[in-house]
Parts: sequence; C-alpha cells; structure tokens
Amino acid sequence: MNKKMRELMAQIQKLTLEAKGFMDGEEKDVEKANELMDQVDALQKEVETERKIYEAEKMAGAQTATPAEPENPEAKDANGEGNKELSGVEMLAKQVRAIMAPGTYANDKSLVESVDADGGYTVPEDISTKINHWPEIETSFLTEISEENVSTNKGARTYQALADTDAFIDLDENGAITKEITAPTFERITYAIQDRAGFMPVSNDLIADSDANIMEVVTSWLGRANIATANAKILEIINKKSKVDFKDIDGIKKCVTVTLGQAYKAGAKIITNDDGLHYLDTLKDANGRPLLNPDPTDSAKLTLRCGTVVVPVAVKPNKALETTGTKIPFIVGNLKEGIRRYNRQSMSLMASNVATIGAFNAFAMNMTLIRAILRDDYKELDTNAYVVGYIDTKATAS
Repeated sequence: MNKKMRELMAQIQKLTLEAKGFMDGEEKDVEKANELMDQVDALQKEVETERKIYEAEKMAGAQTATPAEPENPEAKDANGEGNKELSGVEMLAKQVRAIMAPGTYANDKSLVESVDADGGYTVPEDISTKINHWPEIETSFLTEISEENVSTNKGARTYQALADTDAFIDLDENGAITKEITAPTFERITYAIQDRAGFMPVSNDLIADSDANIMEVVTSWLGRANIATANAKILEIINKKSKVDFKDIDGIKKCVTVTLGQAYKAGAKIITNDDGLHYLDTLKDANGRPLLNPDPTDSAKLTLRCGTVVVPVAVKPNKALETTGTKIPFIVGNLKEGIRRYNRQSMSLMASNVATIGAFNAFAMNMTLIRAILRDDYKELDTNAYVVGYIDTKATAS
C-alpha cells in the first residue's frame, strides 16, 4: 500500500464515521448519511484502481515518480532506508499476510528464500530453528535415535557388519600359512527422502492479529506435526521386531548384560511408558530399598543398575507408547545405533486464501489454508542394538 492509497483509506474512514454519526441518536439524517456513503463507494473504487496500478507496477518492476513507502515503517535502518533485515517472526507473518494482497510482496526478496512453480514460501531460517527445537520440548522419540542431515533425495551408506574375528594360528619354523582370516563384510543402507505434508485452516481474523501470535500458532502446529510424524515412523520400525517376554525385572537385566553385551550395553537405555514406570517404581531389593535410583547428576531422572552398568530409564506417556492389555512395553538398548533419521532439512510453507482442500473452501469460509511439507526418511541401522519386549503384569501377579 503506497502513500496515496493510505490517504484514500483515511478519507474513507473519516467519511464512514461521519455517516455513522448521522445515523446515531433520535434525530437521524438518512439522506446525508447516504450522500457520505456514496462518496465512500467512489473512494473505494479509486482505492481499488490505485491498488491494481500499484501492483502492476511492482510486478513489472516499474519505477514510479513517487516511490512507495515501505509497507512496514518500522523496518528501516538508522538512516531511514527501508532495507532493515526483518526478523523470522516478521518474515513468516508477512508471508502469510502477503496472500491476502497478492503481488504486494512480489519483488521483496527479503521475504522469500526461494519460490517454486506454485509460489510456495520457504520457512525463514530462524523459524526453522525454533521448529527443530520443538521435539526437545514435546514427547518425542527423535531424541532417542540418531539423525543425519543429507543434501540429496536418495543415497546410501556403507556399514561394516558385526562378526566374530578369527584368531591367527601358530606357525612352526619355516611352516606354511594355512589359515585364512575371514574378511570383514559390509552392508549398504539406502535412503529415499519422502515428502510428508499437512494443512491447517487459519481464521483471517487471526492473520490480522499480531506477528507474534501468527508465529506462535503456526510454529506450534508445525512442531507438533513434526513430532507426531516422527513418532509414528520410529514406532513403525520398532514394532516390526519380534517382541520378547522379559517376564520380570531380571529378564531386562539379562537383556542388558547378556543379549546386548559389551558391544551395546555402555550406551543402553530402558524406554517404557507410565505403566512401566509405576511397575519399576514398586520393585524393591531384599532390604526393602527401591531398585530405581535417581541419577546423581539429575534427580528428576531415574536409573537401574544392570550388572556393572547403570542404565538410564526414559519414560514416554501411555498415549505415545501404549500398553497392550496387561503387557507393559519395554525397549532396551541403544536406539541411536539402531535407528537413524535422514533429514533433508527442508520444511516448506505455503498459504492461500482461495484454495480448496476437501471440505475446506478458504474463500467461502474467510480463512487461509497453510500447508507444510516435511522431507525425511527413517531406517533401521543395527537390529542387534536394541530389543523390544514386554512384561506381563498379570503373569507376574500370579
């Protein structure tokens, strides 16, 4: 909106208030109110014409005799120039609001990192950083697995397979070497980045609200969707493994000490849900002392001694890690060695106030549809690094 358009809008507001004054009170003057509103209608047409000219000039890159003032008067540097770098919050809010006035931001390169064929907006870097930190706040399995940022949509990684190493044989003097040492074997793990998308309808009244409110709602939604997607994909891999009946706490300890053994127990963790925490919290040794102990470095965290190692216990809500009947789930081992996320590091955001998705008609419902796309892949690296099992409390009670 340039200076002339703002002046016209000010006149419209002034005339509208005057017309409203003629309609208030007992002695109304409908005729004068109608005259003023006719003037308002004429000014609105003038504003619309001026807007079309303004947008056409911007789209064509034309230079007018009287340059338009910056859309955000606060976005000026110390010299009064309109080239101050906007914050991520302002950028995201402006990107959403730009949909409400197409073309207004067409040549503003500071608002868009890249525009694809359908006009999508890329989330600013600092907004992406905030989104990436959400999983650390919410209940998420992303903190349990490893992650690798990749720069291509498809790729492969080579890993040396675990195997027993042959020993050398003793040789007599001048004896022949007859022992062949088995060479190491390698395996390839391929990844293929998958697009994952969703949309959120937002009231246009919200879009007219403050920048901070828009940012809070959008990033909250994106962060929670990111977590829900990651949890589903990680649990999909975990649930493919055969479930082991640990029977009781001794079964979990044997899993750490023997099944995982020296290769994995140093980085092992016991992951369970609220039911599992309650079960472990009721266990005591022969002297009546709880088997669960607080972590000396953080009293809010719990540990369980398994042989020579102290294993941290991570608790997820029952909603995230469900109990099946009386079978309480336990994931024992090192998920960072077992599962990896290949992250393309690209979250795109696009908004439209005229789009239709399913039952949502943005134009008819006075809403803006915001669409987000994530790009990643999840793969199991080492199936021996963790064990998935359960303890049946019905069996232990009997």
